[in-house]
Amino acid sequence: MGELAFDARRGRVGIVMDAQGGRVYLRRPEGGREWEVSPEDVLPAPATDHRAALTARRGTGGAPRRPL
Repeated sequence: MGELAFDARRGRVGIVMDAQGGRVYLRRPEGGREWEVSPEDVLPAPATDHRAALTARRGTGGAPRRPL
């Protein structure tokens, strides 16, 4: 968990929040709602997206947190 990944189906980058029941759950690096992704649609994020994610996290005061 916590790795940056690319959702090939939606063309979005997200942080892996969880993986269970045959699904992967991603959240945008700057926060927001999680979305479900099929494992076959999850790819490693390109290096340029890693840099953008670090910038987005700094703007929110840290990594996104999971709701209780």
